[in-house]
Amino acid sequence: MTRLQRKRILITGASSGIGLAAVERFAREGADLALLARGAAALDEAAAVGREHGAVVHTVAADLADRAAAEAAVADAVAALGGLDVLVSNAGAVAFGHFLEVPAEDFDRTVAVTFTGAVNAIRAALPALRASRGVIVATSSIMAKIPLPAFSSYTAAKHALRGFLDAVRIEEREQRSGVRVALVAPGPTDTPIYARATSGTGLAPAILPDAYHADEVAEVLVEAAVNPRRERIVGGESRLVATVDRHARPVTELVLLFVDRWFRTGTIPSEVPGALWVPIERARVGGGMPGRAAGDLVSLGGNLAGAAKRAWRTAPGLLRPVPETQPARAPSGAGPTAASPRRPSAAAAPGRG
Repeated sequence: MTRLQRKRILITGASSGIGLAAVERFAREGADLALLARGAAALDEAAAVGREHGAVVHTVAADLADRAAAEAAVADAVAALGGLDVLVSNAGAVAFGHFLEVPAEDFDRTVAVTFTGAVNAIRAALPALRASRGVIVATSSIMAKIPLPAFSSYTAAKHALRGFLDAVRIEEREQRSGVRVALVAPGPTDTPIYARATSGTGLAPAILPDAYHADEVAEVLVEAAVNPRRERIVGGESRLVATVDRHARPVTELVLLFVDRWFRTGTIPSEVPGALWVPIERARVGGGMPGRAAGDLVSLGGNLAGAAKRAWRTAPGLLRPVPETQPARAPSGAGPTAASPRRPSAAAAPGRG
């Protein structure tokens, strides 16, 4: 017996990574789906995945950072579904680089996509969720608890999202609306988000040595929709790191110092202008990281062994502070520079296909 038979579910960020994995998981549970992301072509591919597993699927292309577009898109999704039982708020994008390396507009755009976009979607969806006494399921992050250097804007957005939804949870309880709020906090996950990061250094971050498969997170999103809980951390490794951080913060800060240096050993040029400004063209779940299932200790050991070999090869870069780059900055009102890409023209802007 499927647990979400004919439940009406809207998934944002549905064309890649965790969102795309969630499409398959929710389809298998018998849900009717509305999928929202910026790129229409990738959304069509995501919809095909859902239909392959028996779901009725509708698609809406929009940039959630645009409040008017978000409101219209959610209204279209609710109308297509005939109501709404669950909102899976999942959309996000990142800017790579230290705070002063990342152009201000890229920092702001990261917050707009990852935090403000979620706020816009939730604001638009909440009346329909109150009508059904439904559920908000948000993809949070271990970064909502532990800061990640080289991704300060994304870390800030996830911290903000966690605080915002904690407040909304209490307000909905006070109003006796029946709306429940559940957060799912994954650790490193194999998705395209890092490979497609907009970069302030001109280089993509080095891939992390160990990550969870996106399907592991998608499975927990389904559990949160069926049995909402305040917060679920995905994976034993992530729970261990969160516990150590809570009781021995200096230890995690030292570890994160080396994580920052690891990221900066990458040598592959970054996409320009990157995912902040251009939607994904093809639906895909993975991003090339060594992914594994939660609890798969054999794969974990293999991944860590590979990481040790790479650390040995890149030891000089891991044992000393990494100097920050100084990207060329265009004067106010000027066009993009090679090191500091700006938003593309309207013809290529997010949410336009």
